[in-house]
Parts: sequence; C-alpha cells; structure tokens
Amino acid sequence: MATTLAALKGKFGSTEYFVLSMKAKELAEKSLIPSEMEDWLNLSLEEREQRDINYVRVKKQIAPYLVKDKDRFFGAIILAAKGLNPENFEPLHAVTTKGMPRLYLSQARLMGFLTLEGNEVLIPLDGQHRIKAIKFAIEGKDEKGNVLFPPNLTLADEDVTVMLVPYDNNKARKIFTKVNRYAKSTTTGQNLVTDDDDIIAVLSRMVANDVNIIGPDLVNYKTSTLSDRVGYFTTLATIAECNVSILEANFPEKIVRTELIEDQNRKRLYENKIRETWRLLVEHIDLFSEALEDKEKTGDDKRMEIRRDYLLGKPVVQLCLVRAFARLTTTCNMNPQKVVSNLNKIDWRKDNRLWDRLLMSGGRFLSKNKNLATDIISYLAGESLGTEGKNNLKKRYRDLFPESQRGSVNLPTPK
Repeated sequence: MATTLAALKGKFGSTEYFVLSMKAKELAEKSLIPSEMEDWLNLSLEEREQRDINYVRVKKQIAPYLVKDKDRFFGAIILAAKGLNPENFEPLHAVTTKGMPRLYLSQARLMGFLTLEGNEVLIPLDGQHRIKAIKFAIEGKDEKGNVLFPPNLTLADEDVTVMLVPYDNNKARKIFTKVNRYAKSTTTGQNLVTDDDDIIAVLSRMVANDVNIIGPDLVNYKTSTLSDRVGYFTTLATIAECNVSILEANFPEKIVRTELIEDQNRKRLYENKIRETWRLLVEHIDLFSEALEDKEKTGDDKRMEIRRDYLLGKPVVQLCLVRAFARLTTTCNMNPQKVVSNLNKIDWRKDNRLWDRLLMSGGRFLSKNKNLATDIISYLAGESLGTEGKNNLKKRYRDLFPESQRGSVNLPTPK
C-alpha cells in the first residue's frame, strides 16, 4: 500500500537523502535489522560484530525508557531504503495550485512529498537498537515473545524522525561503518551530570550541589582522580560509587540504576539515607571537616595540602572509607558515631608504613588494592573478624610483599 509523507530533500557529499517523520509502529514494522538480512552470512566477522543487536541493552535500558517516560525523545534514525524510487519525491512548488513568491522557490524545491510504494525495505544504518526498543515497547514483548512490561500503545502513533538514504550496498556499508566508528560514547562523568533516570546519578548530583555537604565548586565532574595541584575535594564519579555502597548496605532490594523509580517513598528513603550519611562524614571525619571548612577559593591551599600529606585527600581512599563505614554501621551493627571516632584514630598520613604497597609504592599512589584497603580500614575501625578472618586478612596483606619479607609483616592493632 502506497504512503505519501511530507519530506525535506538534502544532499551531503555524493549522497542524496530525505528527512521525514514516520509513525513509530510503521517504522518498527517496516525496518529490517542487519542480522535479519539475507546476506547476513556473507558479512565479515567484524561487520557482523558491528551490526549485531545488544538485546540486553534494548530490554533493560532503551525500551523501559520508552514505556515509562512521557518526555521520551529520540534523534533522527538513519535508514537505507531498498526499493526507494527518488523520482517519487514531488517538490512543493510543483504541486502547489497557487503562484509561489520567488523568495520561496529555492527552498520549495527541497520541500515536498515522498511516496513510498509499499515494497521498500528499510535497513537501519544508525538506530537499530532504538527501532527494536520501539517494537518491544509497543508490544510489551522481547524478540522471543517473552512479556517484558505492559505495552505502550500510545507510542505506536507517535512520530519518529528518520533520514532515508536510497539503498546502495557499498555506500550503505560505508555510511554504517563511519557513523558507528565516529560516534563517541559519553563518559561516566557526563552520564552522571545529565542522566535523570539513574537514581545514583540524581543522588550524586544532590550531594555535590548541596553546599551543606560539599558544594558544586569542590567536585570535579570530568575525571575520577585528583592531582595534588587542584583545589577540589572529590569527584562526582567517587560520590556515585560511594552512594552505591551506602544504598546497597542499607537497603535489601537491588538498586537498578537504569530504571525510573516511580515509588516516591522509596526515592525519599534513598535520599534521606544519602544525606544523613554524607553530612555525618563531612562534619565528623576530621580530615573531611578540615578540607571543607573553607569552601571558597581561599580554602584550595588547605585541600591541596591535605591531599599531598594524607591519603583521605584521594578519591579512591574516600571511597574505601565510605564503604567501610557503610559495612560497619549495617552488617556489623556498630554505632555510627563510634565508627567515625574509630576512623579518626587511623593514621591517614601517606608516610604511615601501613599503606606501603597497599596504597603507596615508592611515593606514588596505588588504587588497585581498594578492596583490600576497605577490609583493612573496616578492621582498624572495629570490625570483629575472629581468628580465622583476621588470619585471612593478614595473609592477603602479607602477599603484597616479597616472600622474604612476609614473615615480619603484621597488621597494626586497632586503637
């Protein structure tokens, strides 16, 4: 069945294309993803890998977004149209019944109506995951027919912007390769700044922006590490990892980061626990309190001094401390004030021999042993391990040293 759609005609390089909108249901039904094409087996392994569908991503991230978010929106999807006849485009100036002012004529040649005869096959060059997500969201089922969620029938009649390119095998392959090769994934920091669906991202921005906790000027949003020459207190990525540990320790349910949380009571519980934990730490961990006493530029020197001399100025060690605090106050059921007091008794100076090979090596900072560091910090702050647990921790710590030195290496006694 033929369909006539309003369209804009354009040309980029040697490629002519048409920009138009299609109903979501029609787009999903008429599109054929590359792995469903007849020549799929003729593609190289590299080409198949590039064109394969990540169904987990479609089911867990994109389709739920389409189902649940009323403000959903996609950018243009690029389709190669097999069987498309470019001659079926009629410019506006050729079909209007009224005389058209000369000023409009040049643009009217690019605006008009494109007729799809009904036998075209639409192959996504960019957007195959979004097309599958549209199909799953409308039907409420995955590629195997398994029910995912209630179908979003409203989506079926919504408009999706597409760019149609007349199909040419060599050109289609080239466009697909270039579009996907040069598409740059957003960084973790960028995702944390912009994502409104990820509860961890939302809560991390809340911590960063709250001047009663840290304040936005003291949080590095771009990287996960800090040099000794910058005045930041921590990074947004570190706050996010800390928040995951706090929530996982305090709530039995799995924290789904890519899913909209519609239960306002649950969101409020998460927010309250995050605020409560961070305020306690920044106010009562001595080195945190000192670093945040002056939150203006005039306090940068103090923050840089702390990071030069003490490991708690390093984001990874801040994460280890928060993980230890979360464990001790939940799994070990210790009083939060007692935990903070014990954490303040730990010698956090970089020249403390405890940190040699664990977090420091030849004067340089190490981050690879953060799990062991968390366990040692928990032990020093009051975690009761028993004889077997303590011996296991001691062995893991000794294994950081050459075999000839291990016999003389011991864990310090908690104060």
